[in-house]
Amino acid sequence: MKEREESAVFQKNDYVFYESGGICRISDIQTAPLEGMPADREYYVLQSLHDSNGVIYIPVDSDRVFLRRLLNREEAESFLNRITQVDAIDEPNAKLLRTRYTECMRMHTPEEWVRVIKTVWRRTNATPQKPARISDSERGFSENAKRYLYTELSLALGISAQEMERYIAEHIQKMA
Repeated sequence: MKEREESAVFQKNDYVFYESGGICRISDIQTAPLEGMPADREYYVLQSLHDSNGVIYIPVDSDRVFLRRLLNREEAESFLNRITQVDAIDEPNAKLLRTRYTECMRMHTPEEWVRVIKTVWRRTNATPQKPARISDSERGFSENAKRYLYTELSLALGISAQEMERYIAEHIQKMA
């Protein structure tokens, strides 16, 4: 069996983005944490930050599961300096727009989350003469994007996720 340092890309207490669980903390790295799991395989034990009861077991050597490390402080600050350069989605067809939202969310990156947030915001704040109808699924995409973005930036910058929207707005104003 490989040593943990050689096989594990992430370490205990690292924060990661997991495609099916959102932002998680690696609470442990164990060999066969549950009965019935192969005894010669190591697993990340993930604790979801958005579901306190959610514990997820991911094989360390899996190449079929999407896990990425979160931005660090320097990367988050650099991202915030580029946030105004992220364009909203320009798609008038509602069905194609929903497909684009799905594609953005499947990228699992702050840039794509901002793209979704900006698009829904722009559509929500359309001119009074031609207001956009925002569906529940569109609101859901925006809320998920905000939750992931604000949590990731919060962890990187040491600012509460609840204050992140205000912090981002103030940062953009300073840049203007």
